Amino acid sequence: MVNLERLKTASLYEKKDPIRDLWRNVLIVGIEDLIKKKNLQYKYGRKSYCLEEMWFHHEDFKLICEFAQFEHAIVKKKVFKAIEKIKEKYEKGEKSMSEMSGQWVHKNQEVSGRSKRRYSAMSLVQ
Repeated sequence: MVNLERLKTASLYEKKDPIRDLWRNVLIVGIEDLIKKKNLQYKYGRKSYCLEEMWFHHEDFKLICEFAQFEHAIVKKKVFKAIEKIKEKYEKGEKSMSEMSGQWVHKNQEVSGRSKRRYSAMSLVQ
C-alpha cells in the first residue's frame, strides 16, 4: 500500500486542471532535456555547463513551477540530485556489459582450441 500522505504531489480530492497539467508537462520536457544532455556529457567525458542547466537558475523556472503548483527549490534539488547520480555512475566507470562475460565457459584458465578429452570426433581427424 502506498503512503499517499508522504507524497507531496498526490491528492485524492484534486480537481483536473488542464492549465496546471500543461505547465507540468513544460517542466517535464525541460527536465528531460537537461538529463539527456548531462548524460551525454558525462558519457563522453565533457563536464561543462550547458544551456539547459541555465534554465534552472532563471526566474522563468520559478514562474513555471508556480504555475505547475510545485515548489521550485524542491524540484531543482531533486533534478540536481539525479544529475549527481549520473555523474557518479560515469566517474566510477560502470559499464553496461557484465565483467563476467564468457568466463564461466572455460573451467580452466587456459584458452586452447584443442579438446581436453581423449576421444572426440575431432581427435580422430587429426
